[in-house]
Amino acid sequence: MQLRHLVLVGALATTVVAAGCSAPDEGGGAGATAGSTPSSAQVKSLQKDDSIAAKLPKDIAGSGVVKVASGVSFPPMEYFASDNKTVLGFDADLGRALAQVLGVKFEFHNTNFDGIIGGLDAGRYDLSLTSMIDKKSRQGTVDFVDYLHSGVTFMVKQGNPKKLTKKLDLCGVKAAVEKSSTGDLAVDDISKACKKDGKQAVNKLPFPDQASAVQALQSGRADAVVALDLTLAYNVKQDPQSFEVPAKPFGTLPVGIPIPKKDPQLRDAVQAALKKVISSGVYDQLLAKWNLQDQALKTAPINSGT
Repeated sequence: MQLRHLVLVGALATTVVAAGCSAPDEGGGAGATAGSTPSSAQVKSLQKDDSIAAKLPKDIAGSGVVKVASGVSFPPMEYFASDNKTVLGFDADLGRALAQVLGVKFEFHNTNFDGIIGGLDAGRYDLSLTSMIDKKSRQGTVDFVDYLHSGVTFMVKQGNPKKLTKKLDLCGVKAAVEKSSTGDLAVDDISKACKKDGKQAVNKLPFPDQASAVQALQSGRADAVVALDLTLAYNVKQDPQSFEVPAKPFGTLPVGIPIPKKDPQLRDAVQAALKKVISSGVYDQLLAKWNLQDQALKTAPINSGT
């Protein structure tokens, strides 16, 4: 992914993703761009499915709005366009398709990743679209409707000055992560393996968003960035002169839409809408648009993470 990224400013910026348009509200905050939306791929619009829309909770059906928490600094999944307001990316497009099927607006709220599950549990958001890995440890608070597969790896500066090629090479190395993200949790696991092997733990550098973690690598404050392979591959594609990914993913895990455990009705509505998006062919079009065909997960399972 390119390195665009100015650090996101403000605690919250809101963008409405509706059936065919995306526009910021008056409170849109500053952000950073990761390149323009791919222009070669055509994605068709979907019609509202009344039988699926009828599954929505009454309050959401009445308001016509689904409040979506997202950490908007994670291309190609979610990032700001050049206006620093409009949300682009696979998750934004998927949200638009789900909104079309459900006959509602998906209103994206930009917030730090580590506050998303708490915000869902507190009722500030209805669900999240932010490339969150479905893990058993998170399923006590939220249910996941899974829509992709991804693995964890690390990115280094082009030329790989420290010759890092496998995860235990990170022992004693400065690794930048987005706080509370899968990369953050993965570094904790790697540190345990390092200590068991008699080596130093990873020198973990947590940042509030993925953009800042990548900036730390670019500026030399970090030796590597640990994150999902899909976002690091995008970084390299956008700026191959600056970055490379020298290691294969450590493991494949499902990426899901977290929904509060206490709202199974919304969970079931979203799952039904996702299955409609998949069967319609729009899901495949979005995968092609964002070059994520290898991450496809076409069964829309619930809580398939371990």
